[in-house]
Amino acid sequence: MIKPDIPGTLRGPAGRNTTPADLALIAVEVVSPSNPENDWTGKLRDYPLMGIPLYLIVDAQQKTATLFQEIDGNRYRMREDADFGQKIHVPAPFNFALDTSELLPY
Repeated sequence: MIKPDIPGTLRGPAGRNTTPADLALIAVEVVSPSNPENDWTGKLRDYPLMGIPLYLIVDAQQKTATLFQEIDGNRYRMREDADFGQKIHVPAPFNFALDTSELLPY
């Protein structure tokens, strides 16, 4: 089970605060200012091992959004960074452009 800030699934039960890792298609984390290494190190290490294909980190303190994708063994192969104000493309099965200009910094 994973407990990201925002789990993304297209199947399985909705409205839960935990999601079975095998159902998660994306995990979205908003970086905690008191513990950023949890999202940037621990979960970045763990989520590809769990098979979660997309990992989006929103860092309101740094004013960035970072999308990791394409699992290669035990890590993500691709990384896309966007400063707040730019768009970042979230691929299929979601397939939308996240407009980060709507995100607020700490």
